[in-house]
Amino acid sequence: MSRFRPSRAYEPELDVRFPGDHVPGWARPLVEGQLPNSAAWLVELPRRAGKTWLAHAVERARAERPSHRVDLRSTAEAVRRSGLGCLTGGKQAPRVAPGCVVLVDEPAVARGAETGARARTRNTPAAPGAPARPALGGVDPAALAAGLEQVRDAGAVPVVFATPAEQLLLAPHLGADAPKDVLRPPRLAEGECARMAARVPEWAPAVVELLRAAEPAWLQTPFLLELALQTAEEHPALRADAARLATAAYEEACGRHQYVPQWFHDGLAPEHRAALRARRWHDAGVEIAVRAAHTPPADDPVLVRHLPDVLRIHHVTDLHHGGGLRANVDAKDTSQAGQRLAELAGAGSPLDAYLDHVRQLADQGRAPHLIIATGDLVNRPVDADGETALAWLRALEELLAGHADLRPGDPRVLLTGGNHDVSWELCLDEDPQARHRWFARVFAGYPHPDLHEPDTAARRVYVTYPDAGLRVALLGTAESGGEPAHDRDRTRLERFRETYVAAADAADEDAVRRIVLEFERHDPGVIARGVLDRLTREPGYVSLAALHHPLSPVPAVEIAPYSGVVNAGQAKWTMAEAATSLVLHGHTHLGFTAAERLLGTARPWTTRIAGAPALGSRESDERNGYNEVFVAREGGDHALALRTVRYEAGTWTPSPTVGFTPGAPDETPLTFLCGDPA
Repeated sequence: MSRFRPSRAYEPELDVRFPGDHVPGWARPLVEGQLPNSAAWLVELPRRAGKTWLAHAVERARAERPSHRVDLRSTAEAVRRSGLGCLTGGKQAPRVAPGCVVLVDEPAVARGAETGARARTRNTPAAPGAPARPALGGVDPAALAAGLEQVRDAGAVPVVFATPAEQLLLAPHLGADAPKDVLRPPRLAEGECARMAARVPEWAPAVVELLRAAEPAWLQTPFLLELALQTAEEHPALRADAARLATAAYEEACGRHQYVPQWFHDGLAPEHRAALRARRWHDAGVEIAVRAAHTPPADDPVLVRHLPDVLRIHHVTDLHHGGGLRANVDAKDTSQAGQRLAELAGAGSPLDAYLDHVRQLADQGRAPHLIIATGDLVNRPVDADGETALAWLRALEELLAGHADLRPGDPRVLLTGGNHDVSWELCLDEDPQARHRWFARVFAGYPHPDLHEPDTAARRVYVTYPDAGLRVALLGTAESGGEPAHDRDRTRLERFRETYVAAADAADEDAVRRIVLEFERHDPGVIARGVLDRLTREPGYVSLAALHHPLSPVPAVEIAPYSGVVNAGQAKWTMAEAATSLVLHGHTHLGFTAAERLLGTARPWTTRIAGAPALGSRESDERNGYNEVFVAREGGDHALALRTVRYEAGTWTPSPTVGFTPGAPDETPLTFLCGDPA
């Protein structure tokens, strides 16, 4: 027979908070029948936190002293027969003895209920032995408050065991002193946990200590601890693995016990849920003003998996390591004194400043969790610049924050190549993929679109993060980078080829520039049809795409052939059909955001497109910067937000944040991101 069963009815011998004759100090005002300052004591506990057990325990602890426990979910007639019809708006005076403690379990107050009346009850019968379900309208909080006042005037001590949602509705009707009468039972003490574990001394105490060290949130309430121990009882192999035990207990809570609907949706008011959502946006660096409300701790072990921290992604592009980088300081004085002053003033490039910026974010607990770099990591593909770029990426990777939805083996830095990452000198090679081998070799440690693979079926398309419900499609658009613009240039390029390679090996940037400018070449953007055919929908996931060339014209005017993706129309159509929420690109050195919806698709879908400023290059009319992408998961649903952060006057300054939900036609006001779905 199971020794642990979190949903069992009250059994005094199993009560770890009131063992024997012991009464915890925080509960003494209730057991001793002390009068509240207002109309009633309010004992606030979330659903599944033990309100009913606590009501039974107080009743038992009072022993011979009078007490009366009532469940307002019962029918109005049953409440009236108990002598407490006044609590639901009845006109009869309460039948209670002076000094009696009236324990109101399940007050069933509801927003918008009619005073003194109940709405029509549900047709679905309650389970055998369970109290009747509350009326659709519930109990009017003003009527309940008036009834509690009558009970107190009769010399009794009213105690209401309320969820945070019920407390929020009822407290304003109890008078100015009501906040003084709110009791919030503390978390389980070490001795209380030990009492529960003592039911099976052979293994349960060790599991409690394992949880205390690795998953202490499961020790908050009797329900949570008993659920974890029940899971360990049913799955002995998990008793030494805290992470797997916590995952199994979470799944049990969400399945058999409907913990999230009970704790989060039924037990909290909309204001509480909005405050919890706003808190995690605040922690991510996005301020959203919502109505203030006292909320339960956000570290409930089930809630943190249902409503985890917002996932932060930095989208960087056009780094151009080894090329012309913008200087942070215009150091015209080349003397040693001038150079020293420049160092003190922050000399270097925006690439250096960005690493310092991420270090500061890490100190604030706001470092990105993922990096998506969309091309032109180097100015040209030579090993020296590749090593510089790799060192920069590794330094950045060490600064990234951990996240509960990211597994140990999940890649944290994703890359796509750009036209500058292509070996132009190999564009005439018999193997069209030869031009991409350098990038594949140098950046082999990071996921990228595998353009060096001739078979598109062998290329990586999606990088998937299962726990986060996130997919990122890595789409190579520099497939044909470096193509000579004219057939006659192909012959000329053959003659220059040896000279070009020699200059590249010598890392002579000016020599390479002179050679390249002697012939006209194209760097078209194109996504291989075989790759587009592999884009698919995946229920439960939010999908992003990363590529180098833009899918749509940007506000800046560039007179150049093939500056975008030549098959952009096909790509947009396919991405919409694959429910791609956000496309990230570079190439234009311009921060840019758009929303596009193609008419006539099987399912209406709006895809957002975001270009980022160049992070390092000086070849830009605007300040260097990056895009910050936020992915907020709630169960299996997602919301996103996006903003561009620019480096101006030595400071990283974010633009206004834009929020949206996947595929929605309109952007979402940030306050709506914290509200309940319509």
